[in-house]
Amino acid sequence: MLENTFRSKGPELLVELAEHTAQTVRQIFDVDPAVASQIGDAVASQMMAVWGGQNVYFPMGLIWKVSQRDREIFADFNGHNHHALARKYKVSLQWIYSVVKRVKKEELARIQGNLFEDEDKPPR
Repeated sequence: MLENTFRSKGPELLVELAEHTAQTVRQIFDVDPAVASQIGDAVASQMMAVWGGQNVYFPMGLIWKVSQRDREIFADFNGHNHHALARKYKVSLQWIYSVVKRVKKEELARIQGNLFEDEDKPPR
């Protein structure tokens, strides 16, 4: 009942948010469409509660997309395939070297943590 009311009376942005969320849930998980729809409605309702009345800007997410692509490049990297990766991802060879170096550094930092600072002490 809540679903029908929400979809018929909800603002267009929230209705679309609920629909896109339900669609994404169905793509990722093997979920009954009715359950996915309930999840979509719950997400839209939560956004109303948290951000209701505010103007919210959604960035294009280019940095996030690039970061995902860079992680894919790093995952595909085998130590000897710089040229093949440059062709596959349609970027320069120098970009591949840069990505591999940067992501490797990030991964090492993530795995090792900060070896020189006590986590309980605030940085100076």
